[in-house]
Amino acid sequence: MTLTNHLLTGATLAKFLPLPIAILLAFASHFVLDALPHFGYKTIDERMRHMGMFRTVILLDVLAAAAASMWLVKSGHVLWLIAGLIACSPDLVWIYRLTIEEKFGKVKPTMGNRFIQFHRTIQKYERIWGIAIEVMYGSLMYIVIR
Repeated sequence: MTLTNHLLTGATLAKFLPLPIAILLAFASHFVLDALPHFGYKTIDERMRHMGMFRTVILLDVLAAAAASMWLVKSGHVLWLIAGLIACSPDLVWIYRLTIEEKFGKVKPTMGNRFIQFHRTIQKYERIWGIAIEVMYGSLMYIVIR
């Protein structure tokens, strides 16, 4: 799932649940969302062939997540934002791997440790058409949190 959808999911959980529980569920929600069909590529080779589109989606996603973060802060919901950032946190590994190890798609990634292998395994439903699911899901989360 996109950063924005993880962020909005964590924030939504914090809206409806007490914070200690919301934080734990926000972190767990990351893996639940990544197991659902979402934007991505079936294989690393396919992603490397479409790196331009991949970068564009990442850029738009980062801008949307930044806008959502600013909106949460401006609305006085900093604790919701914190839960949202916790929900995003497992993807910090991907940021490191994409920028440092893969040099933005120029080098194929290694197998990685068990956490990376688990995270990659659950994302078996990444497809280009998953962007439609991402947009619908993100819109729903925005409506619910609003």
